[in-house]
Amino acid sequence: MKNLHSFISKKYLIAISLFVLIVSFNFASAQGTKNRRAQTAYQNGQDYIANRDFERGIKLLEKAVGLDNNYFEAHYALGSHYHLLGNRDKSKLHFKEAARIKPNDPRRVSLYMIVAGDYLEEGKYQKANKLYQKAYQYAQSQSQKNVSIKGLAICKFGMEGTKNPLDIKPQRLPDVINARKLQYFAVLTADESEMYFTARDGDDPRADEDILRSVKKDSLWQTPEKVEELNTRSNEGTCTISADGRTIIFTVCENSGRQVYGSCDLFISEKQGDKWSEPKNMGNLINTKAWETQASLSADGRTLYFVSTRSGGFGRSDIWKSTRNERGVWSAPQNLGKKINTAGEENSPFIHVNGKTLFFASDIHLGFGGFDLFKTEIDQNEPTGWKKPQNLGYPINTHTDQHSLFVTTDGKTAYYSDLKIGQRDIIKSDIYKFEMPEEIEITVSRYIKGTVYDAKTKEKLGASIDLYNLTNKKIQSSVKSDPRNGKYLFVLNEGSNYALNVNKKGYLFQSLAFDYSKGTGENVTVDIYLEKAEKGSKVVLNNIFFDTDKWDLKEESKIELDLITKYLQTNPKIKVQISGHTDNVGDKVYNQKLSEKRATSVVDYLINAGIPKEQLVIKGFGEVKPQVENNSTENKAKNRRIEFEIL
Repeated sequence: MKNLHSFISKKYLIAISLFVLIVSFNFASAQGTKNRRAQTAYQNGQDYIANRDFERGIKLLEKAVGLDNNYFEAHYALGSHYHLLGNRDKSKLHFKEAARIKPNDPRRVSLYMIVAGDYLEEGKYQKANKLYQKAYQYAQSQSQKNVSIKGLAICKFGMEGTKNPLDIKPQRLPDVINARKLQYFAVLTADESEMYFTARDGDDPRADEDILRSVKKDSLWQTPEKVEELNTRSNEGTCTISADGRTIIFTVCENSGRQVYGSCDLFISEKQGDKWSEPKNMGNLINTKAWETQASLSADGRTLYFVSTRSGGFGRSDIWKSTRNERGVWSAPQNLGKKINTAGEENSPFIHVNGKTLFFASDIHLGFGGFDLFKTEIDQNEPTGWKKPQNLGYPINTHTDQHSLFVTTDGKTAYYSDLKIGQRDIIKSDIYKFEMPEEIEITVSRYIKGTVYDAKTKEKLGASIDLYNLTNKKIQSSVKSDPRNGKYLFVLNEGSNYALNVNKKGYLFQSLAFDYSKGTGENVTVDIYLEKAEKGSKVVLNNIFFDTDKWDLKEESKIELDLITKYLQTNPKIKVQISGHTDNVGDKVYNQKLSEKRATSVVDYLINAGIPKEQLVIKGFGEVKPQVENNSTENKAKNRRIEFEIL
């Protein structure tokens, strides 16, 4: 049950913090009623409870209020004892009766706060607001004022928020997914072809939690199956996967038979073909003697957000971040800072595949009561690196607890867990989805996926694939195609041009270009065919750019040119031809000269970068070697190109 830690309701946060005030109330007095039988029942009941015989004691206190329903002390005592025993329904009933009997007693500040907290739990903001106002009026300490101020702020936020609801229509996922008592923390691959989630059967809180996987066929989710390589007889769950579905990080708790540093640790596994590798503990930098769980992995699998109760944070549980370098080593985690983490609990982090939008749950940031879901974004101009968190609004958030949000690559659909809470445990948890309202802005992403092949044999290859953002000239992510099935997947964010560079030892590199600068890109499937690095092999340099009728290299060409430089430095014995080509628009002689000048510009750059000129040959072909017919705008663009050929 450790993985369910963050699902335990915090609706009673304010009430619990005040309970010490209640139990310090002097119950020794049986005054408050003229009914002597009620007084006797009250006194005897308190005596039994003092001797820890709660059953007899409560029975006598119930008898006292039965004899006199206006017996304040008896109702107050019953509310306190039921609260202590975890019977929240009866606790609320008797506290409300006590508040009814003495509605304007300045000595009852704690009572007003308790009942106000109960009203918050029910979403009755107006009733809670009146009692918090009364509590603030009669407050006898600054701490009481602070609690009242916090409660009033929640009431105001709740009343205003419920008047302006977002237009969402939650849909329960099919029974094939929600087949067990509990299922939660759903995550999907970027192409939405696979879903992983945590599930538990039966009513026993000690029942085993497992990670399940469902695949989508013909737009329908198939029967989920346990991921055997990841699960044990103990608890595993709250997993996160990379966008391509090939890296998974999940929670393993003690008594699993695996080595853990604390009560729950984070483990990692990599997928090749259809099999996951033996899960490995992520080490004592990520994991501590405290509690680590609820990981969220960036699209490329190189940045990890997770929840920890370790020391050095701001509250009971905080969100931390770690990054993985090219050698696969994870850095020492960094706390996300006080703009996100509070003195309370922050959990359920989810980093969208766009790499900058973070969703999380908090019980302290202003909301509708309990845990609410919030959104923030990376902002390098902010000292903390993050924008101020925004509440997602009603009815995504309500007076109950909200956790476990996942938003699809296109930003259109959100998945979450709907919890039905009993007095001591979760009664039922199902996975739902809803269409994201327009009010919640999010940078949209797309994906490109496919398979890497040997161009001649059609063998599926494992290759290194780097994605460069041509707008900021930085590498955005790096992945490797699966060595068994050759599959790869990348996420592209709208607003940029991208260069894709594919490399494998013994093969000529491949260069692809994608224009998402205007936000019009779509999800695409592109298979990549690599030529062996041998005489006659050639590749189009898709990320060399010129202005119309110009031969000066544009600045965004630098990434491609530097990659070519590196390739030639690594292979100093090969000789290559850089050739220019045009479409058939305009004069043939002009096109011939333009192609030569463009090829010369590329060679000049390479020579200036240190490549011996003897290793390079310049050739201009003008319009005489088109790749395709010049019968459309798209085809003409393909024919305007620079080629790299091994001689």
